Amino acid sequence: MPIKIFTKDFWKGQRLLLLTFLVLHTLVSFYYISQHNITFDEPQYIEFAKHWLHGHPERVEPLDDSKSPIVAICWVPRIVRQIMNPHYKLTDYGRKDQEEGRYMMILFSFMTALYVYWWCKDLYGKKGWWLPLLLLLFDPLNLAYSTLITTDLACGAMLLALLYHFRKYILFHSRRDFYFTCLFAGLGIVTKQGLLFAIPMLVLLAFVYLAIQKSLKTFVTKRFLMDVVVFLFSIVLIINVCYYFHKSFRPFGDYTFESALLKGLQQRFPFLHAVPVPFPESYVQSVDMIKAHADTGAGKVNSTYNGIYLFGELKLSGKFWYYYIVLFFYKMPVGIMLLLLACVPLFVKRFNVKSFAQRYLFILLPIVFFWVVLSFFNQFQSGIRHLLLVFPLLYIGLGYLFRQVAHASIKWKLLTGAAIAYAFITLFIYYPYIIPYTNEFITNRKTVYKKIWDSSVDYGQSDSSIHVFIKQHPGYKRATTNPDTGRYAVVMGEMNNTFTRNANPYKWYRALAPKGHSRYVILLFDISKQDIEKADWRKAEMKIVR
Repeated sequence: MPIKIFTKDFWKGQRLLLLTFLVLHTLVSFYYISQHNITFDEPQYIEFAKHWLHGHPERVEPLDDSKSPIVAICWVPRIVRQIMNPHYKLTDYGRKDQEEGRYMMILFSFMTALYVYWWCKDLYGKKGWWLPLLLLLFDPLNLAYSTLITTDLACGAMLLALLYHFRKYILFHSRRDFYFTCLFAGLGIVTKQGLLFAIPMLVLLAFVYLAIQKSLKTFVTKRFLMDVVVFLFSIVLIINVCYYFHKSFRPFGDYTFESALLKGLQQRFPFLHAVPVPFPESYVQSVDMIKAHADTGAGKVNSTYNGIYLFGELKLSGKFWYYYIVLFFYKMPVGIMLLLLACVPLFVKRFNVKSFAQRYLFILLPIVFFWVVLSFFNQFQSGIRHLLLVFPLLYIGLGYLFRQVAHASIKWKLLTGAAIAYAFITLFIYYPYIIPYTNEFITNRKTVYKKIWDSSVDYGQSDSSIHVFIKQHPGYKRATTNPDTGRYAVVMGEMNNTFTRNANPYKWYRALAPKGHSRYVILLFDISKQDIEKADWRKAEMKIVR
């Protein structure tokens, strides 16, 4: 159980191996993050957290919509410095604060690791945790976000903890796990508004489990119904505490909403105007702003996102239902994909309904549930980072394969070992430039942008690095707005960027073939007169679907 971390026994035996994994993960993460610029979203998260720490959780800027106070942990280094030296000041526009704050985000990675450790031990025994955890900690996607100041990895940690305790509550009626369930449900919703979907998911999980166990009567017991009331009350309380009860219980009619949904509720149901909303104004505002920005859509003056990009096509309305399937296919290490596929026939062959309900239902159903939510109900499909929500669950499920292989022949053990080794080799080919990691299904790294893009490839992590590259390679120069001869270094995002509402001045590079790349995201061109004359300029135009 989680409480064991505070006992002396925690640091004996295999737990030393766990500590070793965490130390290695920390060293690799810290070196990786030291090589990258602050990404596009981090400044807004950092600024919102700073205002929140000063007691001002209001959302002022449009991009404040989804920001969370949970990332205020990134300000701990600055707070400590300020306590030690009240006159401490910086004149670098917050650059050092941002860089130091990144190192604090590793704590969410530790939280994920501990829950993977506990859950795998429950399912697979004392030695069943180390391969799933090792592979998760050094998965390119997990590693890339382990120290970024965003909520994607933190959100996955909260969901993992929530499901771990909810499973124990449902299976064993543990009161302690019920209270932990309440805690992580509230903190999860504070971390990311999308975890509001976790509430119906928990209802679905409980219903399916109890139906399989033929115990649906549990739903109507007095104790269970009381737990539902306490659960909902706890969520409301935690959200209020996290936002200082800031303008809580404000009458519904006093709000000025932006979204069509909440405006419509005000107009159609006047009797709701006097009803006090039990949430802080800032939280209500965040939900309203997210919905309003979805109503606005992409590619417009007030848009907060570029659109959804796949295979050279940019959608300004609607979504790709297969968006995350494509990103998963191109960005998951091939070795891990093979291991996941190997689980399927083994799982089907040994499938038992009641065993499945007790051991794997709480892993597989949330993966499917949130994959459907992200694919069909998410207007902001802007990167594979959203899958970090369920990534830890995938690796816990992978432990099933290792449990079977432990009793298999040497041939299967060697094949499994080869797949694991291959996954590590492909990671360290990219390291430390792992945000744009793609697997071998994209053979030409210079043309990744023709298939996938957005934050899955170019998250702004190399915007400052291009200046370093040009300084080290004086023969190269920055992108120009008109076709011209010469050697150019062009950040991949500059070729696809449509944030200027389809007036991208650098799109002409799309008609030409890059000669090389740096950091997998800075494309290198050596353009001659003949290249310009022979170029098919139709290729410079991105297909835009409105």
